[in-house]
Amino acid sequence: MSYLSLERLWRALKGQTLWQRGLLLVAVYAIVLALVLTLVPEAVDLEVGQASPRYIGAPRMVEDAFTTALLRRQAAQGVAEVFEQDPTVVERVTREAESILNFFVQTAQNEPDAGRRAEAVRARLTFAITDGALTTGLTLDAGSVEQLLAELRLVLAPVYRLGIKVDGLESARAAVGAALQNSGLRASYRMLLSELARGIMLPNMRLNESATERLRIEAKAEISPVRLKIGEKVIGQGEIATEREIMLLQALGLLRRTVEWRVISGSLLFALLAVGVPSLYFYRTLSHSALTTMELTLIAVVYVGALFIGLGLSTLSGYLFPIAGASILLTVLLSPKVGLSVGCALSLLAVGLVGYELRYLMVGLLGTAVGVYSVATQEHRGGIARSGMAVGLVNVLAISALGLLFGGLGPQMMIDLAWGLGGGLLSSVLAIGFLPFLEHAFGVTSSVRLVELSNPHQPLLKRLLIEAPGTYHHSAIVANLAEAAALEVKANALLVRAGAYYHDVGKLMRPYFFIENQIMMDNPHNHYPAQVSAAVIISHVNDGVRLAREHKLPPVLIDIIKEHHGTSMVQYFFVKAQEQSQAIETADYVYEGPRPRTKESAIVMLADMVEAAVRAAKMPTPTKVAERVHALIRERLYAGQLDESDLTFRELDMIGTAFVRILSSVFHHRIEYPTNKEA
Repeated sequence: MSYLSLERLWRALKGQTLWQRGLLLVAVYAIVLALVLTLVPEAVDLEVGQASPRYIGAPRMVEDAFTTALLRRQAAQGVAEVFEQDPTVVERVTREAESILNFFVQTAQNEPDAGRRAEAVRARLTFAITDGALTTGLTLDAGSVEQLLAELRLVLAPVYRLGIKVDGLESARAAVGAALQNSGLRASYRMLLSELARGIMLPNMRLNESATERLRIEAKAEISPVRLKIGEKVIGQGEIATEREIMLLQALGLLRRTVEWRVISGSLLFALLAVGVPSLYFYRTLSHSALTTMELTLIAVVYVGALFIGLGLSTLSGYLFPIAGASILLTVLLSPKVGLSVGCALSLLAVGLVGYELRYLMVGLLGTAVGVYSVATQEHRGGIARSGMAVGLVNVLAISALGLLFGGLGPQMMIDLAWGLGGGLLSSVLAIGFLPFLEHAFGVTSSVRLVELSNPHQPLLKRLLIEAPGTYHHSAIVANLAEAAALEVKANALLVRAGAYYHDVGKLMRPYFFIENQIMMDNPHNHYPAQVSAAVIISHVNDGVRLAREHKLPPVLIDIIKEHHGTSMVQYFFVKAQEQSQAIETADYVYEGPRPRTKESAIVMLADMVEAAVRAAKMPTPTKVAERVHALIRERLYAGQLDESDLTFRELDMIGTAFVRILSSVFHHRIEYPTNKEA
C-alpha cells in the first residue's frame, strides 16, 4: 500500500472518530435537554377569581410570600405599644390646680361685683364648672387652698403612679373622683376638687414610637418564611385562585401569559452548561491523556446513567442522587480529573432536576471532592467502600452545617442526615456493583483490577512460578524496575507493574528454551539452527498474546505483551546465523511488533532489556551498571523503538536513573564466605 493510500485512510479514520465523538456529544446533550424539559412543569393561564383547570403541586420548594407577609403583619400588630411615664405631668397638674384656686381667692378679694367675679373665673378656666363649684371657689381663703391642694396631691399620687394613657384618662378621672368622695372634706370642697381635677388632669404616659417599631420589627423577624415542599398542593382542580395562589404560581414560574420562551431558552442554556463545560474541560485539559472514543462513551454512559438513577431515587430525597458514585466510578476507571469534572457537572444538573435547591449543590460538590480524593489512592475494592463511608460522613456534616446556619433544626433535619449518610453508602454500593460490568463492556481496566491481576495467585502467574520459575523471577525484577521508573515520569505505575508481570507469559509454552529457566541442563538451542531458535524466541510474544486472551486479560496488558520487544532484532541468533551461513533473511530475526505506543509499554520494554543485560554481566559494579543501562536506552532510542511512546529525553534520563538505583541494589557485590575446613 502506497504512502498516499495510508494517508487517505488515516484521514478517513480520523474524520470518523471526530464524527463519532460529535454524535456522542449531541446524543448526551439531547438526553439531558429532554430530561430538563420534561421536568419543567406545565404552566397555566390563571387570574385571581378564576377556577383552576387542574391540580397543581409545587415542583420544587418555594417560599409562600403571601402567607409569610400575612403572619408577619399579624405578629407586628400583636406587639403592645411601648409607653413611658412623664414624671413632670403630676407636678404640672398640681401647679395648675394651685393657680386656679389662688385665682379664686384673688378674684373674690379684688372684684366686688358677683357677676363680674363669675365671668372672670369662667374666662380663666379651660373647662366647664358648675355654679355650685364656682360659688365654693370664690369663698376660699389661703388656708382652705392649702388644705384642698394637700388633699388633691394625696388622691392624684397613686393614680399617676400607675400611669395614665390617653384612652385611660376618663377612668383615671373617675378614680380620683371616687377617692375624693371618701376624703374628710366637706361636700362643697369635694365637689369643687372633683370638677377641678376632671378639668386639669392630663395623661402622663406617652408613646415611644421608635421602641414600638423596633419590637414590631423583631416580632416580624421571628416569623420564619413559610415554604411549600416539593409536591405540596398549590391549588386544586376547580378551586378559585386567590392572591396567594397567583403569587405562588409566579414564584414557581408556572403562571403563563404567552409562549414560555423564557423556560425553553433557560432549559437549552442549562443543558448546554451541564454538558458543554465538562466536554470543554476534557478537550482543553485532558487532551494530553488522549481519551479514546470508547472512554468518552464510558463517561457518557456513567453520566446519563447517574441522571436516570438519580431521578428515581430523588423521589425519596435529593441527597440520594448518586453524584459521588459516578465520580468514584470514573476515578477508578479513568482518572481523578475525569471523576471530579463529571461530578461537578452532575452536581449542577442534579440541582435542577430536584428543584433548584442550592443545598443539594453544596452537598453534591463536597461529596464529589471527598469521594474522588479518598478513592484516588485506593487499590482495592474495600477502598471504594471506605470512600462511600467518607462521602456519607461529609454529607452529614454539610447537612448539619446548613441546618445550623438556616434554622433547619428539628425532625426533618434528622431525616435529611439519614438520607445524606445513606447517599454516601449507596454511592459506594453502586460503584462496586457497576465496576466489573463497565470494565468488561468498555475494555477499561481499573486500578482495582490491575492490583487483582498482580496477585501471585492469579492462574497465569501461578503457572509461571511453577513451570518457569526463572522467568517469574525475571518478571518480578522487571516489575520493580518498571514501577520505579513509572513513578518518576508520572506514568501509570499499577499498569506498568501488572504489564511487567505478564509480559513474558508466552514462555510458558516452551520454558526451557529460555536461558533463565535452564537450570542444571543443556541449552537446547545448541541442537537447533539459528533460524529455528530465533523463531522459538520470537514466538513467545504471540504465545503470550494467545494465553492472555484465553485468560481474558485486559487489552492494555495484551498491548504491553505485544509491544515489549517492539520490532527489535534477536541479535544473538542473527549473529550466529551470519557465522553459520551467508544467505539469511533479516525478517526472520525481527519481532513482529508493533513498537511501544504508550509510555507504560515503553517502560516495560526498557526494564526487560536492562534487567536481562545486567543479569548477564559479570561482576556488575554501580558504574558499569549505569553505563550499560544508559547505553541500552540510547540504543533503543536510536533504533526508533521509542518513537511512538511520547517519552521525552528528560524522561528517558529519569527512567535510566531509576533503573540504575534498583539494579545496583539487586545485583550488588557480595563477599565470598570462607570455607569451614573442619566441616
